[in-house]
Amino acid sequence: MRIRAIATACLVAALVLTATGCGADGDDRAPGAEDAGRAAFGDVEVVSCTVDDQLQWPSATVRITNHTATTSNYVVQIAFEDGQGRPVTGGVAAATTLPPGQDAVEHAQGTADPHGPVSCRIADVARYASP
Repeated sequence: MRIRAIATACLVAALVLTATGCGADGDDRAPGAEDAGRAAFGDVEVVSCTVDDQLQWPSATVRITNHTATTSNYVVQIAFEDGQGRPVTGGVAAATTLPPGQDAVEHAQGTADPHGPVSCRIADVARYASP
């Protein structure tokens, strides 16, 4: 019975790893994708980070500047953290068909009360060329 339980656990673990796309090295991105991701972070800056007076939810304003040579789309994930740096909530800002050299000002909205001051951090940036 114990062998059957171990075999079942191993099978489930293998299926989960296969379904989530984890390879042996844990990284299935194309070569250069990490460098491109880091470069996209340089296209985004947090302009303001506040807590709404009525909702008590955090909000961030971000400026996205397309430093590439092609029209691009951006999806920016913002992490909202409390005064001790603990995660409170997250938000997303997006810009589409942003021409080279142009910028867009977008907003990311959280959905939880931080119960005090909040800080905003760029958690992730996805940049891809517009079709």
